[in-house]
Amino acid sequence: MLLAITYDNLKMLERMLEFDEANNKSGNRGRGNGWNRIRSNDDVKGHYPEIYIDSEEFPRFMTPLMLATQCSLYETVEYLVNRGHKLDRPHPPRCTCSDQCVAAATRGDVVADSSERLNGYWSISDPTFMCTTSSSSDPVLECFRLYEELLQCGSTEQVHKTTYTQMATQVRQFAVEMIVNCRTSDEVKIMLRNRDGCRFRGKFPYPRLITAMDYKQKEFVAHTNIQQVLETAWLGDWIEWKSYSATWKLLYLLRRFIMLPAMVILGMLAPNSKMNQFNRLPINRMFNSLVTYLVFLWLLFRQSNADKFETRRGAPELGMLLPIAVFVVGHVLEKLKLRLQQGPERFFKNLWNVFDTVKLTLFSLAFLSWIAAALNIITQGSDDLDRKYWPWIDPQLVAESLFTMATVMAYLRLLFLCQLNYYIGPMQVSLGKVLHDFGKFATFLLIIMAAFTCGLGTYYSYYAGMVHKDPETGETTRQEDSFITVADTFKTLFWGIFCMTSLEAPNVVVTNTVAATGHIDAATQSHQFTQLVGYGLFAVFEVLMVVVMMNMLIASMSDTFQGVTDNAEYEWLFGRTQVYVSYMLLNDMPPPFNLLPTTGLLFCAKRLVSNSSHGYSRMPGDDGRGDLDSRSTAEDPEFRNLMTEIIKRYFTMRRPLVER
Repeated sequence: MLLAITYDNLKMLERMLEFDEANNKSGNRGRGNGWNRIRSNDDVKGHYPEIYIDSEEFPRFMTPLMLATQCSLYETVEYLVNRGHKLDRPHPPRCTCSDQCVAAATRGDVVADSSERLNGYWSISDPTFMCTTSSSSDPVLECFRLYEELLQCGSTEQVHKTTYTQMATQVRQFAVEMIVNCRTSDEVKIMLRNRDGCRFRGKFPYPRLITAMDYKQKEFVAHTNIQQVLETAWLGDWIEWKSYSATWKLLYLLRRFIMLPAMVILGMLAPNSKMNQFNRLPINRMFNSLVTYLVFLWLLFRQSNADKFETRRGAPELGMLLPIAVFVVGHVLEKLKLRLQQGPERFFKNLWNVFDTVKLTLFSLAFLSWIAAALNIITQGSDDLDRKYWPWIDPQLVAESLFTMATVMAYLRLLFLCQLNYYIGPMQVSLGKVLHDFGKFATFLLIIMAAFTCGLGTYYSYYAGMVHKDPETGETTRQEDSFITVADTFKTLFWGIFCMTSLEAPNVVVTNTVAATGHIDAATQSHQFTQLVGYGLFAVFEVLMVVVMMNMLIASMSDTFQGVTDNAEYEWLFGRTQVYVSYMLLNDMPPPFNLLPTTGLLFCAKRLVSNSSHGYSRMPGDDGRGDLDSRSTAEDPEFRNLMTEIIKRYFTMRRPLVER
């Protein structure tokens, strides 16, 4: 079979294709037995019940189109596709459909099925196939989806994980090549304005960017062409910001704090005015949000460090707690709106949203506990009862504990802004990945801790509280609570990981005094074997955890950090894009000022009421168009013409210089 189309062999190619198509069933053009040979009399009878068997060069599932795509021959693939040849998409390893997968599992030829699936994915992941089939209308989205599917196949079929990873890398790189061949900002914007595949219902100028971030396409997002367009949207026409020094940028933050009341009034009364356009820039939204958040942190500091000796039982004074509650309500409203826009799956896929949800939940539970404490005082009185007499489950103690945890999380939220800096941004990314490594390490930690805790749980329970008195010096030694109970054993082992457990923890102390007389009982025995076993198990635990597991964890973290450092530019730009997009999705008014009514909100409410009878509850920012998935833009003439031109540029760049 010839796979290069020239003028001399065109007719020969047509003759061979006609022969292949004529010897296959009707309606199965291009999906027949490929280059299989007919069984001869020399073949052993009974081994091959089929008419065709594998040829010497190719397996039975190989077809002309499949081989042409694997060889990346664009002209041949296009010629075969125009003749009606097709290439079915393979079923993933986890598929259990009754049409094909169940029958294949019943047949039991897992090697042939796996090889056919691997070659199928190899063919459809080639750029030549994606550019000549129906996926050519939007090859970028096809790359995103195929990349995720290939990674899932690799995680299921571990034996072919390397091959699937290589194909996924090729697909990811092809999506980057599409953006590389955009020569102007307008072409980049046309590509980024595509809404297909975006699971976000809010108003955002570049939905394709959100789609790329959902599919973790870091090279695509971090490409120079996209970053330049994104930075233009981030700064608007305020190009002077790039020339400011670090000192002036910090002073500008103070200036935003001073001007915040005027900006709030202007945003309430005239949100769409020309005077407010500068304030609505995404970078100024970030500064306004940061300023108000710093005020929120200052209030939390004042409340957390209040004098506990002056605190009476019941709800605290509203002087400091009321503004904190207003801030929390503003942040809750902001997250609720983002949750409605993104949907639950996409919202909770972002770990920062999960972090904020837990933080706001703790604040809310703390306020409810304070309300319960106030009601408790109203019903039972005793508001002057000293703290040491309060029950351990007192609502006020619960409220203070929850508020403390929420305050810690509120301050940790500042780590999100670290992604904006080129130097500490990759370190912040490394922090998240290192925590992921620790999560995997925690599996071994829990198994080892459970094994030794169960074994040593009550090993020393008989010796609890025993005291040994030296007959010569009169010194007394008390039995430590190391392995007395299961809780004590777990505490001893846990702090032993950090070498903070006493060396005398495994000692066995047997009392040798008579309680009534206080005399020393000479018949008391020393349980050396019990102590030897305790010391031995504790030593094995220390070697496993401190010497082996901790060094494994450090090595894994070092490798993770080095991997992020090697791709620092991609990691930082992707993290910075997350910050940019998050602030571009926020309201013009930061919490708690988003609770104030504005003229724009009133117009949106009027539009919601007037269109409530049309079925879909339209949200502010949706422009009344509903779910973005239903508004395909792949058939838009402007986008389709751009894709055609980019595909031509891509294959022109791939041609050797000799052919040009």
